[in-house]
Amino acid sequence: MIEIIFDRAALNITSKAMELLRKRHEFIASNIANADTPGYKAKRFSFEKQLQDAVYRTGLHLEVTHPLHISDIPVSLEEVKGDIFEERVPLRNDLNSVDIDKEMALLAQNQLKYDALAQAYYLQVAKLKYAITGR
Repeated sequence: MIEIIFDRAALNITSKAMELLRKRHEFIASNIANADTPGYKAKRFSFEKQLQDAVYRTGLHLEVTHPLHISDIPVSLEEVKGDIFEERVPLRNDLNSVDIDKEMALLAQNQLKYDALAQAYYLQVAKLKYAITGR
């Protein structure tokens, strides 16, 4: 009965996604903080594809024979680390690639995703508490 009420996999996935969204928040905040730094390149943090691959893994794995080869698809949630890349196209004469309006929009979007996941996490825990205490 408790397995029906409490889905541990969903809780683990939600928790990992929240952790990665917190990490993305740090990158966006860093971009905003460096909006006036000459030569600064905005950094992006992407994890959705890795998370999806870990959740819906097919069982097929790449053989990696050298550290510079394409890395294997994450096999578990713990292996999902995300990818960091720079926006190389400078928007201004000082070679800074930060677009403050874009960063603020990304920050708001990231916060909405985090809030939605936090609510889902809370509901899962509330179901478990209800199953244990009956209230």
